[in-house]
Amino acid sequence: MRIKIRLSRQLNEEVRADLSRPHPFAAERIGLLYGRLCSAGENRSVIVMTGYTPIADDRYIDDPSSSARIDSQAIRGAMQGVLDRQEGVFHVHRHDRPGTPRLSPMDSDEIPLVVNGFRNVGQSFAHGMVLLSTEQYAAWVWLFEAKHSIQAETVSVVGYPLKIFRGESR
Repeated sequence: MRIKIRLSRQLNEEVRADLSRPHPFAAERIGLLYGRLCSAGENRSVIVMTGYTPIADDRYIDDPSSSARIDSQAIRGAMQGVLDRQEGVFHVHRHDRPGTPRLSPMDSDEIPLVVNGFRNVGQSFAHGMVLLSTEQYAAWVWLFEAKHSIQAETVSVVGYPLKIFRGESR
């Protein structure tokens, strides 16, 4: 399966601005991107991102062992968003360094557990995680009952100028 992700320039700017804000104790911000899975031909799909919700400051847990950790109420809010919007949800955060974004060992271990919660309430939607660097995107998608994620082939920011970020392995 080949998957591409698209988001508007305006949505990209909203996400990047929110994830760049300082937090009183968390080293990085977390947000939620919502998107719709669309067929793009045989064995190909596009996820069109439709909206973004920031995680409120009081939903972060003060955990010095993690750059950012959110509480169960934030996760339940994302699950409710899946039900209300009838769309998939993507955990999104930023690593504040240049180049291709790469998941940390903690990201690889813990974020898929959060995504599984999203999948439980929206079993017919695509869910996942999106990681930004200062200049690029990478994304991983779980389709329906798949046990493993698929890395998005590209993440495209639609608008002028068009930007296309190619996925690489973790």
